[in-house]
Amino acid sequence: MSTTKLNTLPVPTYRWLGVNFAECDISIYETEDTEITAQSGENRTEVAFIEKEGVSNTNITVADNSKVKLVQIFDVQGSAVSNVTAEVGENAGFELVQLYLGGDIVSGILTDLKGRKAQFSADIGYILDEDDSLDINLNADHHGRKTLSEINARGVLKGTAKKVFKGTIDFKKGAVGAVGSEKEEVLLMSDTAVNKTVPLILCAEEDVEGSHGASIGRLDERQVFYMQSRGISEEKIYDIAAQAKLRQILDRIDDEAVIKKINEKLGRGEEDE
Repeated sequence: MSTTKLNTLPVPTYRWLGVNFAECDISIYETEDTEITAQSGENRTEVAFIEKEGVSNTNITVADNSKVKLVQIFDVQGSAVSNVTAEVGENAGFELVQLYLGGDIVSGILTDLKGRKAQFSADIGYILDEDDSLDINLNADHHGRKTLSEINARGVLKGTAKKVFKGTIDFKKGAVGAVGSEKEEVLLMSDTAVNKTVPLILCAEEDVEGSHGASIGRLDERQVFYMQSRGISEEKIYDIAAQAKLRQILDRIDDEAVIKKINEKLGRGEEDE
């Protein structure tokens, strides 16, 4: 087997942490390439439900004064590699919504905010169980003046699931007045799940503003006790908590057919909505 290093961290840290890169033998998979281009003044929305093994490359060009929204839902029985690259022009915007529902997935995201006042927002959710694994490497490169990036990730880890989230905001020279923020919220539902969160801010320009934060924990025992005293089973309590963690992500998906498919995967019927 010939493995390839993927999702390389821009600035390596201690090797023993196991976050500098991911390895995968991509030669055994079929590759699917997708090109998405928004012309000046155009607004586009693309939705992809990814279920099969393989490598998917999505290349996005957002021209000046245009917008692209990309929604990706991953529910893979096996392994998959996803790469999303975007180039965003002046006064343009790229919105990324991703939801990971299972599998062994390596996901790379690179957004280049080239134009003045270019904007990028990412809302990423995941609910992983059993032997699921997820390695996300997100890079927001600020080249243009007064560019803006806002990165939010939230999810639930059960069983022996493993997750690495590497989020990098990189203020390049010339990105005067740029603002970037990133935040992750992780709910651990087992003692055997493994979470690694790596927020990173790089700065080659003085007049910029960057922030990051992470919240990682378990359900409050007092809340669990209170809900149990109201006749709610422990299994249902954990299910409610997991659904709440993903609600903001689901609210960003406008496709009813996709929402229905997600609810079926999560075991939610119409009566739960």
